[in-house]
Amino acid sequence: MLTRHSLKKLINTVISESLHNQKYFRMWISWQQRIHPVISNVVSYIRRSSVFFISLYFSFILTGYVINIYKSPNSNVIGDKRAPEFRPGNIGELCESKSDATEKKIFFIETSGENCLRSRQACAIESAARTNPDMKIQVYMSRKRPPGNPEQDGGYGLQRHCESMNVLSKFPNVQIIREDLTRHVLGTPLESLLRSGKFEKSQFSYQHLSDAIRIALLYKSGGIYLDLDVVVLRSLGCLRNTAGEVRSSDYKAGIENGVLIFDKGHELLGHYMRLMEEIYDPLSRESIGPAGFLKAAGQFCGFGICEGCDFGQLWICRDNWNITVLYTEAFYPIPFRNRERFYDPNFHLKELDHLQTSYLVHVYGAGHGAQVVPSSLYGFLAQRFCPSVYSASLTKSGKSKF
Repeated sequence: MLTRHSLKKLINTVISESLHNQKYFRMWISWQQRIHPVISNVVSYIRRSSVFFISLYFSFILTGYVINIYKSPNSNVIGDKRAPEFRPGNIGELCESKSDATEKKIFFIETSGENCLRSRQACAIESAARTNPDMKIQVYMSRKRPPGNPEQDGGYGLQRHCESMNVLSKFPNVQIIREDLTRHVLGTPLESLLRSGKFEKSQFSYQHLSDAIRIALLYKSGGIYLDLDVVVLRSLGCLRNTAGEVRSSDYKAGIENGVLIFDKGHELLGHYMRLMEEIYDPLSRESIGPAGFLKAAGQFCGFGICEGCDFGQLWICRDNWNITVLYTEAFYPIPFRNRERFYDPNFHLKELDHLQTSYLVHVYGAGHGAQVVPSSLYGFLAQRFCPSVYSASLTKSGKSKF
């Protein structure tokens, strides 16, 4: 039973506990008042920092995107990003019909006697095979070194790349022919030049033998001869008895022998071979090459160094033979004197405008050690028109030996 004394004791205990709790409550209130500004400042700092770092993150993303757009020419995958439509089959053809007379084959000549091709040489062959799948692509490779001394080159892209040979073997229209190439001059006006021993004094033996063999093969069989430093962009099937105009500081207009399309037995070629025997100079690189061909065309067809010549039209030669000399852009859109444009690591897409009427591109300097980076014009064309050879030239680290 609750007595007065016990009730008083209970009341005093409750009051004492209440006062004790109020003491701690006041202490908690005081601590909260002191710590609240600190917590508020921390929360405010975190909030402001979050906004800053989020903004900084998106700024880095946007800046990186802009830099990537600006520096896209240096990308290793430029071939997939810029001008995606500029590739075989998409850029349009210049041939409206096929020529029935010219032998349906394209051939290349390699005279060094090496077992394998360089990647850039294989690129020329792959591009021809891709853009002209209806033609035989024949690659004549010498079994032995030619007489005389070869021109010495140094730099990039000159090493032999045997993997490229494996790549080319997968194209059904490509045929590699290894033989003694000098046999092709037998029975032609060049046979006496070969037997004279003059080639043994050559200081440009690879080039001189190639200059002779290409004309002998064309004369005997007809077809389309291409240098090994080209990239073929379109079909060549409509061309017949054709060469291309070139321009240089030496002459206002001339013709080259790097792309030659002729019927079998064309007499301009016979005249050219007879002239070779007369003018051959073992110390001159172009004596029976471009210079000799220009002289032969001048004598046989009346073609000379001229300004304002009507290119693209037939030139009537002796005995009703004829030749068409196409405009510069057909085969040589970038002249020798501007060859650095092929290797500029930041080429402008406007360069492609110069190729809209080109059957192929003769890449000056390709065989003389110029460096090719993926973002150059040459690198761009290689990735599009000889992708298999180009891919095979990549090392495990992704660097190109092209």
